[in-house]
Amino acid sequence: MNPLSRLRCLRAGQLTIVSLCILSAVVPFVFPGDMTVPSGGRFYRIYWYQQGLEHGNPFFNLRFRVNDPDVALNPRFMYRSEPRGNGMMQIRIEEDLAQLSGVELYLELWGGHPGTANKRVAINGRSQYSIPETGTGDGNCTHLYPTLPLKLTDLVNGYNALQFSCDKGSSFWGHFIVDNAALRLDLKPEHSDLKKFGLAGFQAALKATPAGDNRETFRLELSASSPNLLAIASVDYQGFYRGYAENGSLEAASWHGFTKARRPVAIVASSLQLPFSADWDFSMLSAQTDAAVQAVVRFKDHPELVYVTAPVRGLQLVRPESKKVELITSKDLPKQFWSRAGRKSQCALEIATDPAQIERAELHVVIWDGGAGTVKDYFTLNGHPLQVAGSGRHDVIYSRLPIEPSLLRRGQNRIELLSDTDHHGIEVLLPGPALMVRSPK
Repeated sequence: MNPLSRLRCLRAGQLTIVSLCILSAVVPFVFPGDMTVPSGGRFYRIYWYQQGLEHGNPFFNLRFRVNDPDVALNPRFMYRSEPRGNGMMQIRIEEDLAQLSGVELYLELWGGHPGTANKRVAINGRSQYSIPETGTGDGNCTHLYPTLPLKLTDLVNGYNALQFSCDKGSSFWGHFIVDNAALRLDLKPEHSDLKKFGLAGFQAALKATPAGDNRETFRLELSASSPNLLAIASVDYQGFYRGYAENGSLEAASWHGFTKARRPVAIVASSLQLPFSADWDFSMLSAQTDAAVQAVVRFKDHPELVYVTAPVRGLQLVRPESKKVELITSKDLPKQFWSRAGRKSQCALEIATDPAQIERAELHVVIWDGGAGTVKDYFTLNGHPLQVAGSGRHDVIYSRLPIEPSLLRRGQNRIELLSDTDHHGIEVLLPGPALMVRSPK
């Protein structure tokens, strides 16, 4: 395997725009999500889809595009490069299937043209799986990072064919994009490669404790035997909590975070060096008693292997008695929240608190960046411009931006989006813009 570049990931405490470039070599990463983890943790190995004939994947368009059948004869679109894609990808694995305990398919997915219906994938012609519906079929702009449990009998030791498809639904062109796909293989504890790599019996445990006198931060610490610690390259900490659904799942209470170009976004913390401890600052989350956190461990010499610790559950995210944090979402979110060719789109966020009482505020928003054209102030909050897009690369960008409370109003706060591109402009993806507001009770 070719050397892979060291991971540099965004910590949740940074208030910035996430815009990661696709690199030629990145550390493999797939979020574990809400899965069953043995008390001693578990190992899995990742195989990513790779474009190119040498990988069994010829292509006509640089993006992996999936189309409804009708587009093949649609005179408006049939001569473009996108409809030439057949929706099939192959992922080659070299595995003794008898040494595996499970398999999952992970996807980085742009939901596609609003109205696209029945997104699905078949594995080696054996089983077909529905891709979760999170609003695309109802006409919304979406993105999604699903983990689909597969049957071990779906696999072959060799080239695994994944056939993606969709229906037109109510769209003008049934279409979605798979930016990345990976097969994640669960290794049995006695797997011969773990013995070969000196990782047989490896175990690590996670501890989360309040950090000093600060009741709004957890200190995250990983424990393992000294030789095992020296084998670790990096540790990422993923949180389960109730908050903004930045991963497009529409589930406020869930394992948060997603990947972009195979790299983690919106995790609670990370560490690249011994002793791999980190802090989780949850001061801008609402109070809750059922949060959790787990560690995702990668190794210096075997970056294709990942170890996930058993989650620490039942964490209490507490506020000082005099403080509260609220997530404010829009009640008039347009279904097709996009702008192109000078068509303005907007929504409102209703705040009941006097802005003079607000201590901190953050705006959360995820967009699909097709470009703003010549519009300088393309995205505004109460007329104040905010930078949430990039260079128009047609990629997903998640922004978590600090907002000066004086910019807010009691009552209606207006979000406006405007792009004058001739073609695809900017889309605001579900769950739409939201404000996280901290204030006295």
